[in-house]
Amino acid sequence: MFLMHGFFFFNDGATDQLHAGKRARLLVDGSEEETEEGILTLQRDEYLFDDLCGDATFCKEDSMGSEIERGSWGLLDARLLARVFHFLRVDIRSLVYAALTCKHWRSGVKFYKDISKQADLSSLAPNCTDPMIWSIVNGYNMEKLTALVLCGCTSITSGMLEEILRLLPCLSSVDIRGCSQFEDLPQKFPNINWVKTRGTQSKLRSLKHITEESTSVNNNYNGVDCQDSCGLKEYLESLSKRDAANQLFRRSLYKRSKLFDARSSSSIFSRGAHLRRLAIKKSGNGYKRMKEFLASSLKDIMKENAFNFFVPKVAKIEDRMKSGYYASHGLSSVKEDISRMCRDALKVKNRGDTRDMNRIIDLFIHLAISLEGISKSSLEKDETMRTRKEESPPGFYSASSKFKKLNKVAERKNLNRSNGSSFSNGGSVYGDYASDREIRRRLSKLNKASMDSGSETSDDHERSSEETQTESESSASDTESDLDLRSEGGGGQSGENASFTADDGLDFQADDREWGARMTKASLVPPVTRKYEVIDHYVIVADQEEVQRKMQVSLPEDYAEKLIAQKIGTEESDMEIPEVKDYKPRKQLGDEVLEQEVYGIDPYTHNLLLDSMPGDSDWPLLDKHLFVEDVLLRTLNKQVRDFTGTGNTPMKYPLRPVVEEILRTAEKYHDKRNLKVCQFILNAMDSRPEDNYVAYRKGLGVVCNKEGGFGEDDFVVEFLGEVYPTWKWFEKQDGIRSLQKNSKDPAPEFYNIYLERPKGDGDGYDVLVVDAMHKANYASRICHSCRPNCEAKVTAVDGQYQIGIYTVRPIRYGEEVTFDYNSVTESKEEYEASVCLCGSQVCRGSYLNLTGEGAYQKVLKERHGILDRHRLMIEACERNSVSDEDYIELGRAGLGSCLLGGLPDWLIAYSARLVRFINFERTKLPEEILKYNLEEKRKYFAEIFEDVERTEAEVQAEGVYNQRLQNLALTLDKVRYVMRCNFGDPKRAPPPLEKLTPEEAVSFIWKGEGSLVEELIQSMAPHMVDSVLNDLRLNIRAHDPSGSCSDDIQRELRKSLIWLRDEVRNLSCTYRCRHDAAADLIHVYAYTKWFFRIRVRVQGRNFPPVYISPLDLGPKCTGMLGSGLHEYCKTYGENYCLGQLIFWHSQANVEPDCSLTRASRGCLSLPDVGSFYAKVHKPSRQRIYGPRTVKFMVARMEKQPQRPWPKDWIWLFETSPKIFGSPMFDTVLDETPLDKEMVHWLKHRPPIFLAPWDR
Repeated sequence: MFLMHGFFFFNDGATDQLHAGKRARLLVDGSEEETEEGILTLQRDEYLFDDLCGDATFCKEDSMGSEIERGSWGLLDARLLARVFHFLRVDIRSLVYAALTCKHWRSGVKFYKDISKQADLSSLAPNCTDPMIWSIVNGYNMEKLTALVLCGCTSITSGMLEEILRLLPCLSSVDIRGCSQFEDLPQKFPNINWVKTRGTQSKLRSLKHITEESTSVNNNYNGVDCQDSCGLKEYLESLSKRDAANQLFRRSLYKRSKLFDARSSSSIFSRGAHLRRLAIKKSGNGYKRMKEFLASSLKDIMKENAFNFFVPKVAKIEDRMKSGYYASHGLSSVKEDISRMCRDALKVKNRGDTRDMNRIIDLFIHLAISLEGISKSSLEKDETMRTRKEESPPGFYSASSKFKKLNKVAERKNLNRSNGSSFSNGGSVYGDYASDREIRRRLSKLNKASMDSGSETSDDHERSSEETQTESESSASDTESDLDLRSEGGGGQSGENASFTADDGLDFQADDREWGARMTKASLVPPVTRKYEVIDHYVIVADQEEVQRKMQVSLPEDYAEKLIAQKIGTEESDMEIPEVKDYKPRKQLGDEVLEQEVYGIDPYTHNLLLDSMPGDSDWPLLDKHLFVEDVLLRTLNKQVRDFTGTGNTPMKYPLRPVVEEILRTAEKYHDKRNLKVCQFILNAMDSRPEDNYVAYRKGLGVVCNKEGGFGEDDFVVEFLGEVYPTWKWFEKQDGIRSLQKNSKDPAPEFYNIYLERPKGDGDGYDVLVVDAMHKANYASRICHSCRPNCEAKVTAVDGQYQIGIYTVRPIRYGEEVTFDYNSVTESKEEYEASVCLCGSQVCRGSYLNLTGEGAYQKVLKERHGILDRHRLMIEACERNSVSDEDYIELGRAGLGSCLLGGLPDWLIAYSARLVRFINFERTKLPEEILKYNLEEKRKYFAEIFEDVERTEAEVQAEGVYNQRLQNLALTLDKVRYVMRCNFGDPKRAPPPLEKLTPEEAVSFIWKGEGSLVEELIQSMAPHMVDSVLNDLRLNIRAHDPSGSCSDDIQRELRKSLIWLRDEVRNLSCTYRCRHDAAADLIHVYAYTKWFFRIRVRVQGRNFPPVYISPLDLGPKCTGMLGSGLHEYCKTYGENYCLGQLIFWHSQANVEPDCSLTRASRGCLSLPDVGSFYAKVHKPSRQRIYGPRTVKFMVARMEKQPQRPWPKDWIWLFETSPKIFGSPMFDTVLDETPLDKEMVHWLKHRPPIFLAPWDR
């Protein structure tokens, strides 16, 4: 145990030598940096136990429990027990678990913490939060603590650590290695020795110049553009330098991205493909582990069972387990069967047919809960590392033997623990005789957990990913100020549950669903063989003139020079210029290409075939991949060609006849290599009957039918269809979702593709949608591949943009024609249903890319919250003009007259500010992606090439940059349409936000119709006697700030509100009449400096309908909704434009104005004062307003000012507020901290009323 915790002992001389060891290293710019190697020891081994203990005496608790509770461990000598805890000090979880063992041990932990001089939280690392460190440090004797170790604790805020440091008078050293958020604290606490690693913030070399030479906005992002001509002059003077730096970055990025293009270099694996392959292997082993655990647990339970009812039920579960049913249906089906059996047992019991069987039911429920834990256990890491050696791609090392050995030791520990988990002798974790009501509650909780694990996708498609997260984070579970032992150490679970807690494993069913390791129900839905109307040109659906303008090519004036520079590699711009092509006829269907049924294999089958091949050096890994992708798949599609048009095409096709045909061909042509590999695969099929060597139907595809094949860069076909302006397309998608709102079926097949104007076009970037669902040519039959032989690109032909399919490498006769869809989705349900069957070595598992999660969103969430976006909007509305700098920023991003023409000035100015943020994110995101990628890869590999990962992170960040610009273009097109419908000319649309003058603020708060004070009086009226209420009205009129002689109306308003706060606090409270809570809200209003009015509201009107066919809805919705066209009229909310512009980065919002209202609760729009006056007599939990509620409110205002307040607490909010403002928004606008006087009063004002539930 001590070896695994990494304890090393040094004599004094060695320690001094280690602390004194210093060296200098040369930085990139040639400067030297001094690093200390001695910080590794810090104070961790400085204190000897005997020195700590001294004369301290061990005091037992008064009631030490029974002998059964203590057992033999509870009889350990007190000093010996504390010595054990001293050795466990670096693992704070061990101390927590020890304290849960018995009262004797809990006293021992308390005794050790009282004498300890060091608190080490590094074992918690990023999982350590503010409430957690506060609870842990409070358990120590603060007068004795001299050292604090916080290595890697990145989730602790600087404010919390500062507050803790002020409570530790004897603290002399703090280890903050890996915690960049504490950079400002060493200056505030100079007497403390701060241990930190200097120079860890490594910069991307390709980003170095762009961050040094960029605009002031990119250097220190605050959203405020340069003022007047002075700033603009400086900007223009340095423009050429910045452009040179940008061009250098883009050139190097372009070369590196080409190097890592999977289409150009098949020997280089993508990071995702390798992690997926390891996850797939791990998922198979996880299922075997679960199967063994389930069998042994069922056996243990049945030993205690005395009821015949359970015998056939358990036999059925065992049969399904042996037949592999649970392997294909996943963990949720096991839990569902157990849950159903328990419910049926309760019914039998209630009919009086048997005696009490609650104990057996309880054991089965505990088994189902434990299965959830074992599915996440990482018990096969050494197997993964062992197989990694032969599968390592260029650029990755295999694990060292030392690493493997440690993993085997860890596995043996887990095996011993899991095998020791018994359901028979230990009794139920809930107690032997739980009541029927308690058992039903546990069953309900189990069913809910099963549903949540089955799909993490929300059924509410109307919320963006940010809004969904906002809602979930703002629920009643959002009690950041509360902390129990479970949050500190994993909870007071029994040893049985503890054996299944995760380290870094992946849930096997999640792997199956996400990567297609075994085909899921969603992927087995028969492909729709739709019939389309054949067309030979694009068909425009709406806005004929506007769409034609967007499809028209406008070459830049220096096009010829840029084209030459691009060909010779000296082009220094990252904006792609139009690719002009001569007209070429498409390949003829039935002659050069064929439409036929095509099949493919998923990543699981691909890896199964690799495992079945010979392992000698004659067959390197790359040759194995090429055999699967080239030989096997071509032969497969040759065999299944006869299924085309028969109407009885099977969903699965066995691979044995395919391999046998390859074997016969190899024998005929004496191909010894293919002969050998086929023999190995056939032998594996015979010896492994439980493995499914099958291919799956993809539907109709396109296959090369030309004897000589196609050459490289050969034109195949243009992608034709109906052309939609983006606003019309998203209206149709909203209609489809509304008609499918109750459907749990996967999303229907789609055949749409974005036609994006090149950013280097003379009129700039823009987006259209080409939909080939109803009108198309055979290009819409071409299937996706993660390693395609063609690409779809926008080309300029005869003055018009079109989407052309061109080959990227030679295509052989009989080979399927494919291209990479490069499609993204914000819907996890759609992503999971889109299982890829390309069978390539770099298969991503899905033909869609999921956005809106993980590292890609980190900069957006941290630096572009809802208050930040409102600030940018306020700035643009107040200026209502476009500066030269704005035009320069937009032009450098490729946004020109095609997208921005005809828009009002305030909207163009807002777009420029969004572009500045997008550029800022472009420089910061690579480091965040790199950090995330390294953390993920270290779960599988001992050694990693950081330069390779850094380059890949840059390429991924560039993809996010392009997606941000696309989302901005989509948002502007939607808003333009709505403004056009309301104002005729979008240019006439006024700015949506307006700052209130001090006089208007007084009217809004004090005396206007619907003012805060008026609402307060109306809410009080049912709860107060008329005389008291009338006196309050008279006093309010006397304190009207508008009647003051002072010129500072804002200051007078604050004085009046503070007077009103004190008056309201003096009124007597009941649980229905919370004057104290209303006073707190008035106090917050008093310290709100700025208020804003929403000016532009969409007028209710009839918008043109869109028509949705059964084919758009999918086959299962057709039977429910009929076969005719369905008319859908989009309804735009009155704040739609503002909501869409604020949530510009997400296109998943059907009603962005509603999302805006939800996200603004508390942080931007303060609660209604009527929230605290109940209209019903019955009290409820929603009426709670005690110290915990106030503490939460203050913590949210201080630490998470851009997060909304919970919806299910005492606060109520307007559904469509016309005026908003908050102290948190003031801090963002003025770039100042939250008013300390306001916070101090809320924290220290005495409570005047506490209902029973407030406690």
